[in-house]
Amino acid sequence: MLVRFFRSATVFAGLSIAPLAHAGTDTRDLTPTQQTGPPDEMSTSTWWKGPYLTGDWGGLRQQLVDEGVTPYIFYNAIVAGSPTGGTRPGGGPQYAHDFNFGLTFDMQKLTGWEGAEINVNGIDRAGQDISRDIGGVYSQMQLVGGQNIFLYDLTLRQKFLNDIGWIKVGRMSAGDDFATSPLYGYYLNNGIDGNIRSVLFDTRFSAYPFPVWGAVLRFDPTPEFNSLTGLFQVSDRMFNRQLNGVDFGIRSYDGYSLVQQFGWTPEFNKQPTEDSVAGSQDPKSIKSAPKMIGMPGHYFIGGYWSNSDYSQFGSTQKTRISYGFYIHGDQMVYRAAPGSDRGLTVFGIAALSPQPNIAIVPFQLSGGAIYKGLIPGRPDDRAIFGVIYGNFSNDYANSVETALGGLPTEEIDLEWGYRIQASQFAYIQPDVQVVTNPGGSGTIPDAVVLGAQFGWKF
Repeated sequence: MLVRFFRSATVFAGLSIAPLAHAGTDTRDLTPTQQTGPPDEMSTSTWWKGPYLTGDWGGLRQQLVDEGVTPYIFYNAIVAGSPTGGTRPGGGPQYAHDFNFGLTFDMQKLTGWEGAEINVNGIDRAGQDISRDIGGVYSQMQLVGGQNIFLYDLTLRQKFLNDIGWIKVGRMSAGDDFATSPLYGYYLNNGIDGNIRSVLFDTRFSAYPFPVWGAVLRFDPTPEFNSLTGLFQVSDRMFNRQLNGVDFGIRSYDGYSLVQQFGWTPEFNKQPTEDSVAGSQDPKSIKSAPKMIGMPGHYFIGGYWSNSDYSQFGSTQKTRISYGFYIHGDQMVYRAAPGSDRGLTVFGIAALSPQPNIAIVPFQLSGGAIYKGLIPGRPDDRAIFGVIYGNFSNDYANSVETALGGLPTEEIDLEWGYRIQASQFAYIQPDVQVVTNPGGSGTIPDAVVLGAQFGWKF
């Protein structure tokens, strides 16, 4: 009965949104704080070894998935305090959380609509930020922002050309697909987590949890190369949390942003997997071609162009155009065993906005390292390190020099953490951050932030 109800509701939803035609939502794998797609497979022998805190609901969850309806609920939270430095030494501790919940509808299973998917997603955010006690430009608790309940994702995605491409339209944010990486989600500092932060500083770039109308077109002409093109609504209301994500209006004075990104995902030094090596040594095994896995890399370069009203620092005049560029590269550089996913991955980020009259941080460099399986017997844990360098624009610095008591130049944030993967559905991550030259003016003492992030999949 329940499955029939979902099927009927989905048919109605598909008909009511039909004018949007052939679009859907992108699934977001491995992003701990921003997942808006279907969860992992549910095959498991025991509850603790399974992927969900609430289990398989007596078989109902798997039945729904088989019929084409995938429910998901994710909870992530951060607790952090600052024992020394900043604008208020001893500040905190503060708590913030993010609930992400929704349904993904496989339209092929439900209605026969081949290659189509609908996603409906909501968010509940609550809590306070420790960054007001630090005085820096970056938040040390990336779950803070838009503390309210939102309707976030309402999209359709349609695959085409034998899955070489897809198009997605509806309510979403540019940050779902652009200037982001699953690696960013392992950090508490939003100078890395989520999206390349200076892009968000320097233009009206929509990002979780604030949705706008948009469309994304992706092509994967080869397994290693991809192209992403996005068109998104820009308005002065897009970051208003009191609208709860349900302001669907498009006003005549709203602008738009174009984003283009090209990606390359190579694999170097391919070797047989551990299972293949073990199987080849078993005299009873049937010999077959070993499964080869290389050390993966992910590289992308992108740019954005937006027309809207951008306030200039120290002036009442507006600038109509905003543009900028960004680049990301991550590469596995060490593997613990042949074909294993355990080992060291490093990454680097750079962003440039050549408009110092409207850009707070026109140049940002970030980077880090993530080691999966550093401690023997803990193959799914991750040790992380990150560094963020932000250079303030002269126009911004001159406009705030009096208020800050000094001329902002640069800020550097450092982060160390260790994510303990207690099970497939639960983790906890103790974390230390050091903020040097908070706010860039030299008038605020360097700060230390101690915290932890934790989460569950229900």
